[in-house]
Amino acid sequence: MNETNPPAGRRSTSVIVHYGDLEPTVRLANHLAGFDTDVVVVANDRSPRPEALHGRVEWIVPDRNLGYGEAFMTAARGRSTEALVLLNNDIALPRETFERCLDALLGEQDVGVVGPVLRREDNSLQSGAARLTRWRRVPRVLIDPGPVTVECVWVTGAVMFIRREVAQRVGMDGSFFLGAEDADLCIRARRAGWRILCRGDAVAIHHGSRVIGTRWNYYSTRNRVWYTRSCFGLLPAVLNWTCAVLMLPRVVLADLVKRNDLTASRLCVLALAHAWRRKPAAAEGPLAGEPFPDRLIGSKALRA
Repeated sequence: MNETNPPAGRRSTSVIVHYGDLEPTVRLANHLAGFDTDVVVVANDRSPRPEALHGRVEWIVPDRNLGYGEAFMTAARGRSTEALVLLNNDIALPRETFERCLDALLGEQDVGVVGPVLRREDNSLQSGAARLTRWRRVPRVLIDPGPVTVECVWVTGAVMFIRREVAQRVGMDGSFFLGAEDADLCIRARRAGWRILCRGDAVAIHHGSRVIGTRWNYYSTRNRVWYTRSCFGLLPAVLNWTCAVLMLPRVVLADLVKRNDLTASRLCVLALAHAWRRKPAAAEGPLAGEPFPDRLIGSKALRA
């Protein structure tokens, strides 16, 4: 594939993964079009290009829903900018935060991934300079670095600045489809010699997903087992699977008391079964049946 050459001096390509409501995607893409960055949207729901979209924004419609990581890799392949910026469509990203993270990424040759501090709309911390737990090897995300740049193990993929060389040589594993691909990328990038930084003086706001819904019960359960087995071996995977089994009664109780619907419980049981299926290699991308929650239970229930 021929490289897509940016205008002279442009350092980054921003990739927004879209699904669902067009309004937040258009708002974020048009906001970024005012920055010194190329802007690409991958429409996983196969929506046609909106009329309100800025003319500078590239709109890619894949043949199928690629999930988060594979959508990013589809947009990233062949780009020649020094940095790639991966974004959820429900992120508010100030220009100052964008520039600070980009400067941190490109300021030193051994920095591979940078993330800002991610906060909720009420200013509470959602994700910071994450570490891993000792035995289960899962991210501990509520670590506020303060107003400084610190080295860490993992930063959230909701807004992640990635050096092009890391995207090309390490790559994001699209077989996860949704969730854990960001932690997996950071772990493998660190093992390849790259540093992961969280820039504490740069803040982004996450408005919260409008479209994932109870799908997350399936993917967070299945992918935690897949990720830990792939990166750390069988023991952490078994520990995470066992913890999910022990938590299942609480999920069922919440379904009965709060939601009067057992969709989340059914998805957790399904994920526990699928967690021991063979995880595809990164080069294979998502399984043909993805997204499994939509196919096996029904997308209407999942969007409620």
